[in-house]
Amino acid sequence: MKLRTIICTLALLCTSLALSAQNAIDKAVDEYSSIGKSTFTSAVERDPQTRKVLKVVKVLQPTDLTINKLRRAFLDEQENGKFSIVSNDKEETMTLTTEGPKENRIYMMQYTNRGASFTNGKVTIIIRYKQ
Repeated sequence: MKLRTIICTLALLCTSLALSAQNAIDKAVDEYSSIGKSTFTSAVERDPQTRKVLKVVKVLQPTDLTINKLRRAFLDEQENGKFSIVSNDKEETMTLTTEGPKENRIYMMQYTNRGASFTNGKVTIIIRYKQ
């Protein structure tokens, strides 16, 4: 009985770590998309026979000057999935991939790096549901 309780507790802990990445970044994207200082697009792909959702793609482009809050959400969640940063002289791309029991999520953010400020950002979230 104790072993079963320990296994269940560990499983819930692992699931909650993956969900925290979703919560922090999704919350920041939802906030930016609703305050009116951004362009937000969402598309849903469905199975034609069953009408079940297969994939959701969300794209957010903030129009204000800095995107520090979104960048901070990505950095705060880097331990909760497969995280990478690719950068060149002017642009950086952050990618976070999480796997859950019902869905896989890919979070990607591209932005211009100008030393102390980060501008011209674009966040893409791809949610692929498992069948």
